[in-house]
Amino acid sequence: MRISQTTGPKFLSLISAIALLLQPAALGAAVAPFPDMEQSWFGYQESVAYLKARGAISGYPDGLFHPADTINRAEFLKLVFRSKGAAEPVTEDCFADVPADAWFAPFVCAAKRRGIIQGYKVGSRFIFKPDQPIIFAEAVKMAVLSYGSEIAEGSGEHWYQPYVEELDRQKILPSSSYIPWAPITRERAADLIARYVRHDEDRVIPNLSPGCGKSPRNPSLTLTVGGQERTYLLTQLSRTDASTPAPLIVAFHGRTNSNDQVRAYFGLDKAASDYFIAYPSGIPTGNGSYSWSNPGDKAHVLRDYVFFDAIVREISASVCIDMDRIFVVGHSLGAWFANSVACARGGIVRASATVGGSTIMQNCTGPTAAMIINNPKDPYSSQKTAESMRDIRITANTCSSVSEKTEPSALSCMQYAGCPQNPVVFCPHTINVDYKGNYYPHVWPDGTAQAMVKFFGGL
Repeated sequence: MRISQTTGPKFLSLISAIALLLQPAALGAAVAPFPDMEQSWFGYQESVAYLKARGAISGYPDGLFHPADTINRAEFLKLVFRSKGAAEPVTEDCFADVPADAWFAPFVCAAKRRGIIQGYKVGSRFIFKPDQPIIFAEAVKMAVLSYGSEIAEGSGEHWYQPYVEELDRQKILPSSSYIPWAPITRERAADLIARYVRHDEDRVIPNLSPGCGKSPRNPSLTLTVGGQERTYLLTQLSRTDASTPAPLIVAFHGRTNSNDQVRAYFGLDKAASDYFIAYPSGIPTGNGSYSWSNPGDKAHVLRDYVFFDAIVREISASVCIDMDRIFVVGHSLGAWFANSVACARGGIVRASATVGGSTIMQNCTGPTAAMIINNPKDPYSSQKTAESMRDIRITANTCSSVSEKTEPSALSCMQYAGCPQNPVVFCPHTINVDYKGNYYPHVWPDGTAQAMVKFFGGL
């Protein structure tokens, strides 16, 4: 089924909705390869499952994977070589701190023989530091060299840059998705290696969704998540080229507005006609209100993170999506959730753009570009909470505290220096009236959709 050409984005017609009955069942939530990965991003679940099936991953004796734990240098090399096949036996110590009978010696010594690692010189000896948590830069270098690329290492503090650029060149992992000197978690390490293996052996390009290269089908607009049926609205593209990956925006409504209502006033349909736009529906809580979480939810496992994941999974399996260009938008409570999901899915969500909302998160899992729009007089989203959201994102993206004015000037925006790949734009606007002329500092200002789409397009 082709996606029809329209004069602008429009919602699935009644005919398309009926056609859904003839389509494959919706994917819903992913099946976790380990019990403690049920809340993990579905892409990480798939990568771990892929390596588990190859015998490269077995988890811990307790049957868990501990996805958010860091991985040390020895464990990472084991993962690399197990994904490629067994390493050779060891007959002698290859580093002063790697005895020949250590479980990790075959992997470390094989890496040394192949020029993948050199170790650290301490006095007259070389050591490997097997128990030291590995950082992204080291992991990227080991992965690149393990898969046969001949790269001349850079000099100085940015020695890792040639390896990072190689991953970008091959579209294996975008450099915007990680901080080179940050520790890498077990699930992200598995994802890096699975991306490399699938690219090397299966010629899979990781940023192209499973729907690319196939006849597009209409995604199911009803998904079963956490035992509940959840729904969302979806726009179609204004263009007919269904083989070119399109960006995806997931736009969240506030506490007292439905997805139909925000679709009308956000203005994204017109501003982002070359994007797929999903408008999820929160769960009604009575009196015309909605929620994106359950009372008592912990910050890193809000109820509807997995709903967001399920939406992206269903759409990306049905049509051609650029998985490196997934964006979130929100207003009020929807901004709170969009900011939170961008933080919890750091390195996955390319950027967030929100109006009048904070976040529940304090420590993001990776970098994500951000546009934060807030009126200092907003009674529902104080300037203090907006500045706190800004500072959390500045920290996660490793920006500096230096800022300069940027567009749109109508929203009094400023951009922070030092993080060009993941910019942080803070807009403490002074627009106090709604479209009816009523005093309402919590307003979605005119031109916001255009500003957000321009921000996304510049990344």
